[in-house]
Amino acid sequence: MTRTTVALILGAVLAGPVAAQQSRWDAQVGDQMSRAGQVFVEKGFSRVQNIRSGSLREGESGVVTLTLLAGKTYALIGVCDNDCVDLDLHLYDASDNEVSSDTQTHDAPIVHVTPRETASYRLKLVMTACKTSPCYYGMGVYAR
Repeated sequence: MTRTTVALILGAVLAGPVAAQQSRWDAQVGDQMSRAGQVFVEKGFSRVQNIRSGSLREGESGVVTLTLLAGKTYALIGVCDNDCVDLDLHLYDASDNEVSSDTQTHDAPIVHVTPRETASYRLKLVMTACKTSPCYYGMGVYAR
């Protein structure tokens, strides 16, 4: 066997457990997002954007840019894997003013907003507490 072949085999063997673990966390996030989304669908909301997901270490944050339409009522939903203890959401308008947030200590924050004008908003996700870093999260946008 060549060195390249050995390296490829070794890489596949070592990556297997990592991919399986990530898949497990993705499944946890997917299940939680599905359940949370169903609650809002039953309240007359529809999912208006694809679910976004990723991972953050404790204390890290990420930002998602969203275009929200005037007059629609939105529920921005966050969920995270079983290692997550606290995920916070902060919504900012184009002038960087905080419009709404959910900073309670839990792993399923929800931000409600009804914009007065169609504009671009920034949703900041903060992984406030995570038992085993990184923690995986999902974020959904629902509107009615």
